[in-house]
Amino acid sequence: MIKITLPGALGRRIFSIRAPLFICIVILYGISVILFGNYYFTSIERYWTSQRESEANRYINYLAGEIAFYEDENGALKASLDSDFQSMSRMYSYMRVLILDPNAKVIQDTTQSRIGRYVINDEVLKALSGETVQDGDESVRRIAVPIKGKTNTETVQGVIYAFVSLESVAQVVESGRVQIYLYMFLISLVLIGITYGLIFLLTRPLGKIIRWLKELRDSDKQIEDLNKPSFHLNTEYSVITDEVEELTHDLLTLDRTRKEFVSNVSHELKTPLSSIKVLTESLLLQDGVPEELYKEFLQDINGEIDRMNGIVSDLLTLVRLEEGQNVLNLSTFALEDMAEDIVKRLSPLADQRQITLTTEVVHPTQIEADETKLTLALTNLVQNGIKYNKDGGSVKIRIDSNQLYALIVVSDTGIGIEEKNYDKLFQRFYRVDKARDRGAGGTGLGLSITRQIVTLHRGTITVSSVLGEGSSFSIKMPLIQTQDAEEEEEEV
Repeated sequence: MIKITLPGALGRRIFSIRAPLFICIVILYGISVILFGNYYFTSIERYWTSQRESEANRYINYLAGEIAFYEDENGALKASLDSDFQSMSRMYSYMRVLILDPNAKVIQDTTQSRIGRYVINDEVLKALSGETVQDGDESVRRIAVPIKGKTNTETVQGVIYAFVSLESVAQVVESGRVQIYLYMFLISLVLIGITYGLIFLLTRPLGKIIRWLKELRDSDKQIEDLNKPSFHLNTEYSVITDEVEELTHDLLTLDRTRKEFVSNVSHELKTPLSSIKVLTESLLLQDGVPEELYKEFLQDINGEIDRMNGIVSDLLTLVRLEEGQNVLNLSTFALEDMAEDIVKRLSPLADQRQITLTTEVVHPTQIEADETKLTLALTNLVQNGIKYNKDGGSVKIRIDSNQLYALIVVSDTGIGIEEKNYDKLFQRFYRVDKARDRGAGGTGLGLSITRQIVTLHRGTITVSSVLGEGSSFSIKMPLIQTQDAEEEEEEV
């Protein structure tokens, strides 16, 4: 296979979208001009041919009504006209007229060449029998009209036999065809130039878009720092650039999130692995290690394994929630009962630091939800309230509802969160105080899991906090999990 390669700019111009688009338009325009020209000239030719035939028929029928036959002194049959036959015939120079007697003998001829001769053919015979006949081809029409008697219209006294030439019509049309095609060619050149200009203007923004896309690909700058092409009108090009910018931003964000996720997972798993390695090497490098030290180190190793297992379990839970693999196992239950069970289960953990767990029920609330997942979400919030609280502090679960929504608020009297960190709280592995969180045994995934569970229930979760005084997490969820539930914002 032969591959043709053209130099830079020429190749780009020929094989750009402009070239095939321009060629297609020119071809379509040329075909349209040819088809229209043929149709136009064919129609003109038919029109003038029809006009000539109609004019010839009118003249012949006029002659048929004017002619009268008589015998001269020699007994020969003659035809007389009220007007001069030759002068009228000269007016119709495209037509030759013969007047035949009842025996098909020519008694008048506009060319005077066949007088006295006989013309016998099917057309003349049909006309002698009283029938009007028209026949011929594209160049000549033959018309035979019977001449009826003045008193007895049933008697045929003769025939007018005419030859109508159409060659002059074709010649006039053909000469006009050349001129019209010349004008159309000149007009076509102008229109083709205008068409190319319009194509150039319409496709010119594509160059800007292509350069911008190359910058997106090759530049290390943020997408916001690159000059996005601007257009005077809000056309499809504007929509394309907006959509590409948004898609690129999403992809870059996704890629950045992926890298951060891999880095965080590696770091989180590396820490307990390093601890395990240090502990095991300490045991292996020492001889005669006491049994108490073995037990202490093994307990530490077991704790690090539990920590790794917690991280992996939370990761699997989060991945399943984000991919939608876990469908909701809906059931109807009382939120206050679920809150009491959580308080009872986490009370021993809170008692270690003299933290008080309480439940406040403003309105008893029955909700349709996945009880297991919602329990996990609320447990994460309460555990965080205990972890980041002050000794002797408190954590309260508040239950409220209206006709459409349930509201669950978990508030604590802990260390609080700065407002600038609100948006980052629900990111995977994010910690406000990383050293303290690891000491508390957290994986940094609890709030991410909680948000995914709430979102899966078509709810929302928000946070408010005062640094040094405590935090409050509010969950708002529809009471009934139906696809047609109205998303109305009503205050509880």
